[in-house]
Amino acid sequence: MVLLIALAVTMALVLGGFYTWARRRGLLATEQGAEVAQGTRGISLLTEAVAYVGAVLVLAGGVAAIGQRWNAITTWGQVAILTGAAVFFFLIGSAVRRVPEPAVQRLVGVVWFLSVVGVAGAAAFATLDVNGNPTNHTALTTGLAATLYSAALWLIRRRALQNLALFAALILTTCGAILAVADPAPSLAFALALWGLGLAWVWLGWRRYIEPQWVTVPSGVLLALVAPIFGVEDHGWLYAIGIATAGAAMATSVPLRNPPLLGLGSVAMFVYVTSTVVQYFGDSLGVPGALAITGVLILCLAVVSARLTRATRPPKPGREKEPVTEESPHRDLPKAS
Repeated sequence: MVLLIALAVTMALVLGGFYTWARRRGLLATEQGAEVAQGTRGISLLTEAVAYVGAVLVLAGGVAAIGQRWNAITTWGQVAILTGAAVFFFLIGSAVRRVPEPAVQRLVGVVWFLSVVGVAGAAAFATLDVNGNPTNHTALTTGLAATLYSAALWLIRRRALQNLALFAALILTTCGAILAVADPAPSLAFALALWGLGLAWVWLGWRRYIEPQWVTVPSGVLLALVAPIFGVEDHGWLYAIGIATAGAAMATSVPLRNPPLLGLGSVAMFVYVTSTVVQYFGDSLGVPGALAITGVLILCLAVVSARLTRATRPPKPGREKEPVTEESPHRDLPKAS
């Protein structure tokens, strides 16, 4: 549970940073900006927050009421409940999808994301009842159902939450395919497959095949940076892939002037370098020696990150001073009265 909360907070910070960067670079045009330019007034953030609190309370109450009798319901009854919830959330979003108000558009993204969750849950319970195997085919079937459904929603509405739903479904499908082929599956398969998926997602976002770009690129980068961790315990050479990926993220952040990308690469580089030193030099040099080497590497990383941070800052607008030529060596001096 703690890991899920930490992952959600990390994704929120990463996407928020990339969203801010994309707005400053002029890579997206938000509905809020369009409304401000037109002089119209939308729903206040306070009203929107109160509406979300009410929706969460209704959803929590419904889940609690059903949860009390969940075990007494048959499997196909559970499938019907989850399918009904998915249809309900889809219809809510479809009813107000044409409303241009930004707050309503954010609501559509939330309810359609919940609709994908409902479809995934229904597919999971249906597969468990039909197949009876909780690992071999359930994850694959659930991932495929969620991928097809979320891809259809993304084609209709290419927004942030539909993008994240599709990406999460692809991750689940990839893991499910590995489990369907080999159970238990080697950790190396998960590490390389997810790493490749992350890189492919970055390329699709960079080429603007999967919009919005400010969601696709950081999601893929984050997965590519995290994926090698799943196999480094058994395959130490994956540290090299992790370090190379982190270095590529840091180097790419400079021409793009992207501080969030630099932050992701720096954190990943710190984790991989520290883990490498502790694992391979901890026994030979002892704890003090390993800590000293780690400290030196961290200081070097801090210096490199500081210099790269300066390079990622956009140049300040201003008129450059004209050079003093030989014809007018005293042009900037005040005239004598």
